[in-house]
Amino acid sequence: MGLTKKCLYGNVDVLPLKGAYVSNPAGRRAIIMDGAGPCNVEEYACRYFRSLGYNAVIVENTPIHVLFGVYMWPVIQDAADSHNRIVGISDRRPFDGGVRGKIIWIPLPDDFGTRGYGVRRAEAIRRHLSAVICETRELQRLFDLLLDPSEDLRQYLSGDRNDQVQVARQLINILPAAAIIEILRYLIEDYWGRRAGWPDLFVYRDNEFFFAEVKSAGDKLGETQERWIRDNHQRLRFPFKLVEVLKDLEDDAAVGPGAGVSGGMAATSGRRPAQNRA
Repeated sequence: MGLTKKCLYGNVDVLPLKGAYVSNPAGRRAIIMDGAGPCNVEEYACRYFRSLGYNAVIVENTPIHVLFGVYMWPVIQDAADSHNRIVGISDRRPFDGGVRGKIIWIPLPDDFGTRGYGVRRAEAIRRHLSAVICETRELQRLFDLLLDPSEDLRQYLSGDRNDQVQVARQLINILPAAAIIEILRYLIEDYWGRRAGWPDLFVYRDNEFFFAEVKSAGDKLGETQERWIRDNHQRLRFPFKLVEVLKDLEDDAAVGPGAGVSGGMAATSGRRPAQNRA
């Protein structure tokens, strides 16, 4: 595959691809001309992985917000929390369609999303997560049960879009159940500080999976992305790759969709437990 190493929080695997960049008069995002038509760098990387027989979906942050909003709704909007107060948020659905929506009133702790909230509610969080049966089927059942009741909270968290709900379901089906629980625990400790920076892609095949951040030529990792890579190395420990789509690169180590590839990714990909296999 031509993987290299980058000395970034524990030697991150770097996959260089080459792409034919074209001008994009409609905006600032980089556009690459591929055999299947023009696309952005994230889709270009998806096409590459699919050409190897992997499934690849664009994740970034929103499906993670969906998981968090659904599973942590009982704790965040707990009526027994004395810090809860009623706040108004705009209904995103009409707003996304260009129409001013109504105000939705939801209970929300006055310290939600801060490190202090995670400390103050540590025992309630522990009890809640301990009660969740750490099995994929149980997580699927609980997700279905809490999806509708958590809708207003998920609007506040920008985790209400149906397409991202479907991506969240894919993560539940593929990731080990214990990994889902750890994501929730990691986020609730400092939600506003950790909600951003999640990788662009989730790639999987059979019993392998990994996250991937995609960068166009000349693009650099942002502060929240570097923070996620550091936290992943130190705590989350998900298999991760940095995909760099290079411009006019003639080096044989760089490949693109449809090009010949040597080697494989199984050695540096996560392994799904038997209960999660399709």
